[in-house]
Amino acid sequence: MQATATAPKEWRSRVRTLAAELLTGLGSPRTGPERLRLAAWVRLLVGLPIIIAPTGHALVANLPGSWAPEASRTNAYVWFAHVAVFLAANLASLALRGVAEGTSRHRTLWRLSLLSLLTEVGMNQASIYASGSMTNIAVINPIMLVAVYRVFFDHRMALVAFLYGLAAFTTVALVEAAGALPPAPLSPAPFVHPLFQDPDVAVAVLTTFAGALLLTFMAVNYGVNQTIKLHRYVTHVVLGRYLPPALVAKASRGELSMDEPPERRVVTVSFTDLVGFTQLSERLGAQAVGVVLDRYLAEVVEIAHRHGATIDKFVGDAVMLVFGAPEPLPPAEQARRAVLVAHEVHALVRDARLGVALAARTGINTGEVVVGHFGSDRRSDYTVIGPVVNVAARLESASRPGQVLVGAETARLLPPAWRRLDAGQLTLKGVSEPVQAYFIEVPDASPPATADAA
Repeated sequence: MQATATAPKEWRSRVRTLAAELLTGLGSPRTGPERLRLAAWVRLLVGLPIIIAPTGHALVANLPGSWAPEASRTNAYVWFAHVAVFLAANLASLALRGVAEGTSRHRTLWRLSLLSLLTEVGMNQASIYASGSMTNIAVINPIMLVAVYRVFFDHRMALVAFLYGLAAFTTVALVEAAGALPPAPLSPAPFVHPLFQDPDVAVAVLTTFAGALLLTFMAVNYGVNQTIKLHRYVTHVVLGRYLPPALVAKASRGELSMDEPPERRVVTVSFTDLVGFTQLSERLGAQAVGVVLDRYLAEVVEIAHRHGATIDKFVGDAVMLVFGAPEPLPPAEQARRAVLVAHEVHALVRDARLGVALAARTGINTGEVVVGHFGSDRRSDYTVIGPVVNVAARLESASRPGQVLVGAETARLLPPAWRRLDAGQLTLKGVSEPVQAYFIEVPDASPPATADAA
């Protein structure tokens, strides 16, 4: 009975999913500023001389020989009025330079492009009517506009192209078929066609046009949505597990380059390890400890992202974080956030929120490293390399349970109110010179930082 009751729910869910993929934009954003301005250039440099200019010449040149000159002249006026708005919208789009994504200027640019779309549909409808709405081959143009605007722009514009194109054509065609407008006014002789004499045929033509327009919208929208779903999965699910959020955002915009050479930069590196995790593994067993570790790392990821840290790698229960790459951050803010993250992680494991009582220790160091993608064309990692990283790892090994041990440069950058306990000159494995280190205590009154804090 349970399986029988579940089947209709699954069927309805699949129908809703399919309907969303056919008709909606799956929450896709507005077209970006660069593409909108490029489209304005294409309309003016390509569409104006190749499509608009010849159409305008034909409307004017055939006026003297038209059988309905008054209607043809009025139609030409309507067409040229649309051209004027079209030119103004695209020139205004080109004037908006340096527009950032998601700003009010971006929304203005998008609305100008939408206005250009409306004039394109209006111009096309005027040219269709000039030679007969239901007999002009240019009736295919609204269908092409829907496809072009969905592929190269976004769902909202394609939906407007569909609705406005359908409304404009249907309205003019019905008025024309009813005799309220002279049919095909630009023709040299009064136009007589079976489509205007048989209402059933006219309805069939209109139904076919509406169906073709809707089918085109749904088919192209479905195809684009599948591409969007794949793109989101690759960038946010796959890349999001291996790259910092800033690089994932670049990848989603198509701006990420994996071939850029590594660069030198001052960063703060943090290593945090769980104390006694090996013994815990032996006591709980592999499966149970795997659940604890998974919960722990998931919480650490949330804390790190909230503070704008880059998760460099997981090594068992150890976590390596980087502050200041790929997104730049002042060194003092790097050090402050690194210590705050460490204290939050320590509180997480100390308060037994993972189901078991644990302790963590952390080592933090600040200095110049080389940061970038290291590896080959087939496999690479985004990471930081340099003595600073090695010292941070050794400081973590030298730290105590529940303590944060930092290098001298990190300690110098921290707020004066944060207490420093001198750990002395430490001899660290793999480090040639002794390293001055300090244990850091953060006042309880210090509020947690966020990625937006500066």
